[in-house]
Amino acid sequence: MSKYRMNEYTYNCPVELALNTIMGKWKALILWQLNKGTKRYSELKKTLPNITDKMLAQ
Repeated sequence: MSKYRMNEYTYNCPVELALNTIMGKWKALILWQLNKGTKRYSELKKTLPNITDKMLAQ
């Protein structure tokens, strides 16, 4: 079975690696909005009203 390495971590499958990469409170919500099409910063901010400017910029 293949092993996948990223930084100092080893993962057993690519799905585990992908989920670990996109984990976080806002990442999934931002990706969901971007899945619908390209959005400007201000458009994302309107769809995610509780997100801080700092977090969205990161």
